Amino acid sequence: MIKKKFFLVIFVFIFSCSNIEFVLKEDGGTNRFKEKVLVISEGNRDGRFVKELYSVFGNNTKNEFILITTFVEKKENRIVKKNQVAERVDYFLEINYELFYETKECKIYNKKIVSTFSVSQKSFGYNFGADQSLEKLYAASIKKNIQKFIRSTPNNNSCV
Repeated sequence: MIKKKFFLVIFVFIFSCSNIEFVLKEDGGTNRFKEKVLVISEGNRDGRFVKELYSVFGNNTKNEFILITTFVEKKENRIVKKNQVAERVDYFLEINYELFYETKECKIYNKKIVSTFSVSQKSFGYNFGADQSLEKLYAASIKKNIQKFIRSTPNNNSCV
């Protein structure tokens, strides 16, 4: 009888843990552009975006690629209260990537990638938690956008 209960408990435990989803996923792929890209940022020079670009691509040491980015941030108030305070704000981060091989005459890739996220604002005073949440969402959205760019670039260096 004790063995049956033990096996039942073990079975329930294993079955209940079968849908565990790990939060931290490391991107195991290698970045073939690391330290080979001269980054030129045009348009809105948001410090968070430029910092993330340099953290992904590193310092240019080989001058193999030229990346020209144009960053545009758009905000849209989705839920507005009676006193005209935005309760929920949608952010649209549009980044246009132009990738060249060694010179600007040989364009490899040109695409606009849009990332979106929403933030629920607090209308009364300074809210440290909401501000930190916005910064984390912003940085994560930019990082996902850059990773999407890296994954979508062609492996060959032929000009378009």
